[in-house]
Amino acid sequence: MFRDRRLIILRWIAVNLSRIILSAELVFSGAVKIIDPRGTEYKIADYSAAFHLTSLTPTPVPLLLSVLIGALEFCMGVYLLFGVRRKFTSRIVLVMMMSFTAITLYTALTGTVLDCGCFGDAVKLTPWQTFVKNVIILPCAVMLAMWPRVQARLISITNQWIVAMYSWVYAFVLAVYTIYTIPLMDFRPYHIGADLIQKTTWKDDGTQPEIVDLQIYEPRTYRDLTDSIISTPGWKFLIISPRLTQADDGVMDKLAELTDYCQEQGYMLACLTQSDNYEIEQWREITGAEYPFCIVDEVVLKTIVRSNPGLIMLDGAQIKGKWAASQLPGAHELTGPVPDTSLVAETSSASHELLSLLLWFILPLAVISLGDRILVGIQFYRNNREKIINQFKNKKK
Repeated sequence: MFRDRRLIILRWIAVNLSRIILSAELVFSGAVKIIDPRGTEYKIADYSAAFHLTSLTPTPVPLLLSVLIGALEFCMGVYLLFGVRRKFTSRIVLVMMMSFTAITLYTALTGTVLDCGCFGDAVKLTPWQTFVKNVIILPCAVMLAMWPRVQARLISITNQWIVAMYSWVYAFVLAVYTIYTIPLMDFRPYHIGADLIQKTTWKDDGTQPEIVDLQIYEPRTYRDLTDSIISTPGWKFLIISPRLTQADDGVMDKLAELTDYCQEQGYMLACLTQSDNYEIEQWREITGAEYPFCIVDEVVLKTIVRSNPGLIMLDGAQIKGKWAASQLPGAHELTGPVPDTSLVAETSSASHELLSLLLWFILPLAVISLGDRILVGIQFYRNNREKIINQFKNKKK
């Protein structure tokens, strides 16, 4: 009898500990995907190439999968935390973990993907590290699928739909918003406030710099312009377009305004792209661009700004501003020297941004959960009022 009771307690602890571990892993993994869906899109394209499925994944598919996978991971993590649809959620999570484990084993053995991308740019893991992580976590998913009803609920069955609906809406709204803007949290080395000289310089102790692949070339002679552009003092604007043929042509007017502004103020303006000379000449003819073009690796450009085109502003070597195509500054902002305008962004730490995002999600859910617990308590009292009153009277006697 005592042994059976002890086993029940141990099982309850093991299941709920596994649930917390999986919930934390899925919420974090999903969150870093939905705040940077473009980054996950590029990683899905890498996996498509690794499995020779590129022909089956046309342009919109990787981005759509990026949003869906991020939202699914995030919401399943929330479901586990609150005990929403425990049996269904546990089975879905088990299938997800088994799939992730199989995929990372394949990529680890073949070496076709060097960074798994499961935690975006927030935490870099090799396929082997990710495989080991999945192997460790997989038993937790198995345990939840075996005993789903042992998981403690934080929300009543009646109000589960509120948590479920709010989680999906939050995930999709956040993902769609960040598709058209720059990520709300930037874990890449090209974040606002980064000094590119410091990021590309080897340390005295031989430590590799954070940025090792930034090389800027003149398009015809392939002369290295990296140091001359980064080291030049003063304000500089760099248009980022991995492929000019794929750039959003709805921003031509703003780029023309930016060109006029830089000429008036004497600021450097250049476009970094991996397009060939023919594409560059086409762009010049279509837009009348008078700024110089430089060649940079496409992967690096996609890392700098998740937009085509995007824009970064530097003061010397320090990044002071970043804009997606939908956010490019217009004539009303380009009205004088940079220090006298609103172009310089107020930088905030990643931890501050993370706290803001969590509060926007956690506080409403905490209020919902507290209200639910109060309603459950009131309903329990109503259903058992006479019994509770009698017990109270008996204790007084």
